[in-house]
Amino acid sequence: MKVTLEYMGETETPFGEEFFQGVAARTLEECHFPFLHGKDIRLSAVAVSTEKIRGLNMQYRGKDQATDILSFGEYVGQEELAEETAQEIFLGEIFFCPAFIAEAATEDEVTLRREMAYIFSHGVLHLVGYDHEDEMFAIQERVTDVFAE
Repeated sequence: MKVTLEYMGETETPFGEEFFQGVAARTLEECHFPFLHGKDIRLSAVAVSTEKIRGLNMQYRGKDQATDILSFGEYVGQEELAEETAQEIFLGEIFFCPAFIAEAATEDEVTLRREMAYIFSHGVLHLVGYDHEDEMFAIQERVTDVFAE
């Protein structure tokens, strides 16, 4: 599986594209989906301001508050993704808010690197159909342990 991340930083983050590329690739590897083997996987990620993530959260989820990450997947779930026969698969878009994530890291008393890896992995998992289940959180923890300082 080859993973390509299209990254855009509308706002500052202390991490580069390579960090997010690595977290995305490791997250998808940890899923152990045989239907992704040999595929070219693409996804996009945008670092946005608190105001922008709040607006997106209101527009798409009806919640008038900032959040850490929003994922907009191209597939309804794992079953639909598994049926995809194309060699190149675009999973979807992730919007994340470094400022919100930094606040959460401070509150949780963890490093920003650890929190960023955990949250970004979470966003990737939503793109492949996970929805706040034990397996999702276990994958996030394994990925975070690799990328945390």
